[in-house]
Amino acid sequence: MKDKKENKVKAAFVVTTAILALISMLPVMASAQTTGDININEIMYNPSTEQGSDANMEWLELYNNDTVPINISGWTIDDNQISDKVMQPGDYVVLARNKTAFEAYYGALPCSIIDVTLGLKNDPGGTIILGDSTGTEMDNVTYNASWGADGNGKSLEQNATGVWEESLADGGTPCELNSVTIVIPFSPWVPPMINRWNITVDANSENVGKNATTEVFTSTEEIDNETYYVINTSKPTGSTKQYIGIDDVNEDDLKKRVVTVMEPGVEIVNLTFDPAFVDWDYPLWNGKTWNGTTDVTGMLVNETGSEIQINSPAVVSGEVTAEVVTVPLGTFSCLVIETNISYEVAGQQTSNLRKYWISPTDNGFLTPKDQSYLNGELVEELTLIEAIPPTFLTAADNNTTINVTKGRYLVITLEANPTTGYTWEVTEPLDDQVLRQVGDIAFVPESYLIGASGVQIVTFEVVGAGQRTIKLVYHRPWETDVEPAETFTVNVTAS
Repeated sequence: MKDKKENKVKAAFVVTTAILALISMLPVMASAQTTGDININEIMYNPSTEQGSDANMEWLELYNNDTVPINISGWTIDDNQISDKVMQPGDYVVLARNKTAFEAYYGALPCSIIDVTLGLKNDPGGTIILGDSTGTEMDNVTYNASWGADGNGKSLEQNATGVWEESLADGGTPCELNSVTIVIPFSPWVPPMINRWNITVDANSENVGKNATTEVFTSTEEIDNETYYVINTSKPTGSTKQYIGIDDVNEDDLKKRVVTVMEPGVEIVNLTFDPAFVDWDYPLWNGKTWNGTTDVTGMLVNETGSEIQINSPAVVSGEVTAEVVTVPLGTFSCLVIETNISYEVAGQQTSNLRKYWISPTDNGFLTPKDQSYLNGELVEELTLIEAIPPTFLTAADNNTTINVTKGRYLVITLEANPTTGYTWEVTEPLDDQVLRQVGDIAFVPESYLIGASGVQIVTFEVVGAGQRTIKLVYHRPWETDVEPAETFTVNVTAS
């Protein structure tokens, strides 16, 4: 009798616990609407033969674009019912024709995968209709094989404007931001920027909680008769310079050298890469990868203070993912660019990983977050407090007077077409006491068609207080006795 009584008590306890658990879930379930802004976001209608058959590898991705949870239980795709699922705002859900085959191919993903009866048409295409539990149509897509993703291993993705494009990433981007949503194109010119950071992690604990400043593309230096832009990060203790080249032909940013000092004249890292390796491979999009090799020479100082000479081949790998990040300056949708270089130090394999969170802007991009890893351990993290752009001038500012601040930058952008022989040239001499030209005048074409026009861009650093005049002429340099086709003059007052 005692055993039976104990069993009844245990059973009652289990039932009561289960009821309480269900009751605790009721507010969550009740708060989920049964209709809302759910979108068809990605379509794999014709997988490649390497991926598998249509019967195994067809899938759709849904996205909750609403501000509230949506219960899609009883919703339908082409009248085929979807099983119980509550989608939180910003959630993805994959509807797979064969969940087992899908998971075997893609592995673990950060969203729910649901088995659904699908039969997506290939050439010439088809129509997909998403309905809610009442039968109301919530979204529909009529796709065509001419849009792409027709058996080449890619998917159809919706971009930020709602237009469908072939995915840039092989296999598409199930459960992730679409690869066509944020694309950062190559530019032969990057605007100078001053970033102010909060140091949240640092190899030197005395720097943590303090501020750092990075000057991006604000100066140039020569290495082996080649000109490189300098990215200089200064901290309360120590600084790092990265030397970056721009490869116009292959549309890459190249890293040539890294130098870190603990105090003036005391270097702890001085590494040169020959050839300069691909740091960023444009265009950048979610899912992009690249690989390369280089040779590393130079020195570094280890934790015991000993200087170690480096002369080693190195393997480079790059990867782009996507993430929304919140930093002191705000919340940003970003591409996350990871570049890892692996080489030998004193007989031990060493890896240095650098991660940049990049968010596009009208005149370039912001870098809300920056991390460095040594052998998988986070050794530096910077989060953006302030981004100080240059002062931008155009033809509309011709024959005007402007006020600028010492330590800032001035950028003049003027329409040009150097293929005609005409080019902008700075003619008014500058004495480097107030204004200093940074690098050469850059040409950014509006397209890569032969003969395309574009803009020429010249950058100046405001190095001191005073008044100066910048004068540019648009001419054919060899026509010395011919008046320039255009002139641009601006009077600068720096303080």
